[in-house]
Amino acid sequence: MDAIDYDFGLSDEDQVTAIANGQADFMFNPLPADRLAEVGGKYARQVHISPLTAMYYLPMNTRLKPFDNPKARQAVNFAIDRNALVKLYGGPNTATPSCQVLPPRFPGHQPYCPYTLNPGHAWSAPDLARARQLVKESGTSGTPVTLIGQDIAADRQIGTYLQSVLNDLGYPTTLKLLSSAVQFTYIQNTQNKVQISLSSWYQDYPAPADFLDVLFSCASFRPGSDASINISGLCEKDLEADLAKAKSMGITDPAAAEALWSAIDRKVVDLAPVAVLFNLKQIDFVSRRVGNYTFSGEFNFLFQLAWVR
Repeated sequence: MDAIDYDFGLSDEDQVTAIANGQADFMFNPLPADRLAEVGGKYARQVHISPLTAMYYLPMNTRLKPFDNPKARQAVNFAIDRNALVKLYGGPNTATPSCQVLPPRFPGHQPYCPYTLNPGHAWSAPDLARARQLVKESGTSGTPVTLIGQDIAADRQIGTYLQSVLNDLGYPTTLKLLSSAVQFTYIQNTQNKVQISLSSWYQDYPAPADFLDVLFSCASFRPGSDASINISGLCEKDLEADLAKAKSMGITDPAAAEALWSAIDRKVVDLAPVAVLFNLKQIDFVSRRVGNYTFSGEFNFLFQLAWVR
């Protein structure tokens, strides 16, 4: 009888060790950065790297101080060293820096990055002088902030770095790490008054609406709910009109709709309800007995197409 067994409660480090020892076949969490060299060297034949239509991002609550002020949100975007975050996550084999919502090789994607030392198509370097000026203009310096992440290796490292960035901007910051079992629903519920958090988003279907409409429409903001995927709480009248138009045009004029989605992407970036940090790559480490590995951009590792000896 074929079966798939799931084990819970192991640390990221222990999951890697279990796969290396042949006691497990696959891990769901990202590989910890300190094991990447070992896995990529000693177990290279068991490693598969694939680009994802996904982003790692920092939702900022547009309804709570200090991030109810757009200049404070823009300041965070300018201050972040995205190359440093990529290194913390595991290096260029695991991620690429980004400033925008729609990922590369995705409908509607047109390169756009205003939050960098040399604004243009790509992120180049942080602009701390601009970030500090924006904080000063916003009048929000000194506001205490709590950053919520998952209690996993990636969020511990990235969260610690972001805590230092926020402190440097003048926001005394506490890093709070929650179990992966509860963090995602916790940061969605307005009753928890989350100011800023770490999250990620992977495509559910290959259309811009899956990122821009799902994450930033008024309909996706549900106060008091654990299923309020618009974590930033953004609800802009003009943006709503554009979203409705783009979805309608997708049926009658797909080319024009794609151009409008590109414009919506830029509009969301300019409003800065989130700071997009980087686009993800999938690194799957599997045991020696896994064969017929197959990757899907929508479903990732396809268990049903793999066999285990």
